[in-house]
Amino acid sequence: MNKKLQTIEHVDSILDEVNEAFFNIPFENSAYQTEKFVIAASITPERAYRSIGLRMASKISALQEAKYRRLDNEIDLDEIDEKIQLGKLDKFDIRREQVKRDKAIAEIKYADKLINDAIVELNVLYKHFKCLPKFTREQFEAGEERHFTERLNRQHQLSGDQQSLLNMDADTKALLSFEIATEHLDQISDKQLELLHGQLSNILENMEQEKPRAIASNGEDTDKRI
Repeated sequence: MNKKLQTIEHVDSILDEVNEAFFNIPFENSAYQTEKFVIAASITPERAYRSIGLRMASKISALQEAKYRRLDNEIDLDEIDEKIQLGKLDKFDIRREQVKRDKAIAEIKYADKLINDAIVELNVLYKHFKCLPKFTREQFEAGEERHFTERLNRQHQLSGDQQSLLNMDADTKALLSFEIATEHLDQISDKQLELLHGQLSNILENMEQEKPRAIASNGEDTDKRI
């Protein structure tokens, strides 16, 4: 099997193979990244809700752009085919139109890849969005002190990788427990929200206490917890 691209002409013959192989491999965030390092990394439910909204807006915008670009390319293809079929072009114009056609087809294939990626991530975000209540502006602002206090304490006490490990474990489980408690609520009262925040704090506290003491690189126990 020849595993080398010998000339630029070989790129075209491999393009379809590459497109097919990587169609379902995310070129942006994987579902895991989105759940752990976009949503759970927000720490508090109010901030997670905001992060979901921001990311959804970005994905929807990218999806619309890719969709319209694809439609433009389809129009270009129809126009090129009609020009060639009319038989009014000389041989050089026909070659130019065929180059345009090949380019439009390649762009459509890549647009399909981007659209697929955006839809997959949008579905992940939308699932979490539907499990959270619609926070009011007042509830969001009231949660900001809690969010930044926790975030700054972590930045002061933990390394970056330890904070990421918390996102992957404790923060993910705490947010999941919140979603389970609120998935049937369209809105949430301040009293309910305060009660759930207390439960979240207990979950995070208990999980940190259950973590084994980290082992230093020299084999000695340390008091650092992740």
